[in-house]
Amino acid sequence: STGSSGINAEYGRKCGKEFGFWMFKVGERREREVRQEVKEENEAIARKRAQQRRRGARAEKRVGNISNEDRVKEQLFVLLLLDACPRCGWEIERGLKSDDAKEHLAGCTDEKVHSVYKAKQAKEKASKDAKTKAIETQEETQAYKTWEYNGRQVGQLWMLGEGTLVKECKKHGLETEGPKHVLISRLGQVIRSMERRAITAGGEDAGSGTHDITPIHKVDEEDLPQNMDAMTRDELQCVAASYGLKYDEKCDVKVDLLKKLQSARLKGSGLLMILDGDDGTGGKKRKKKQQEEDDPDFKLDE
Repeated sequence: STGSSGINAEYGRKCGKEFGFWMFKVGERREREVRQEVKEENEAIARKRAQQRRRGARAEKRVGNISNEDRVKEQLFVLLLLDACPRCGWEIERGLKSDDAKEHLAGCTDEKVHSVYKAKQAKEKASKDAKTKAIETQEETQAYKTWEYNGRQVGQLWMLGEGTLVKECKKHGLETEGPKHVLISRLGQVIRSMERRAITAGGEDAGSGTHDITPIHKVDEEDLPQNMDAMTRDELQCVAASYGLKYDEKCDVKVDLLKKLQSARLKGSGLLMILDGDDGTGGKKRKKKQQEEDDPDFKLDE
């Protein structure tokens, strides 16, 4: 008993250390594997957050205001799909039927009991929301530290949480209103501009920027999102914004975004292949390069 309480007290203490990573010397191959594993984990977390936002938005559309929500819960209670009365919390016993639930609702009119039950529910919800917020904060911190460790790739801004993006926008003096892909677009433009100015200015630090602004047609395959075909339109907008691609926020559907992302990626590869296979005359190479620069679907914010 004493030992158990001692352990609980120990685990109940908050850690005062800054979140980060312990550094160990490993081979290059293992380091690449670990980086890839962490990236995949962060991708999964980012997609989970997106799914939660979509479910929340759908629930708001279905239910609407609080009075509608109460009516829906009462209907579910009458259908025996809810065990507890949404007004007072009375739990229907096994064996009772829909008529019994209706009878209870007809007599459940004590406003004082209702207010006590609603206060209890509000307290439970606040506790649940606080736990959820703590988990989200932990996940966002993990994602941000991983992003830092992997070189602050602007193309992977889409994996950061909205809270982190808002903080980064504030840090650079940018507006913090708008959906996630808009925040990414603002932040990406400023970071790219900042890095280009540092390169143009020259000096000792010209080649060692604080962020990696490698465009989509030059990044390694492992740095791109896995299975983009399975991503939603919102997620693809965030990826496109991260790599500085131009797209129509209102009109472009999922298929359009996929086409533009794949086109930007493959057009860069095609250009590299032509350069490698040039016959020395230079004529064909310049012609192909001009065609790609004129292609309206191949617009990179570089």
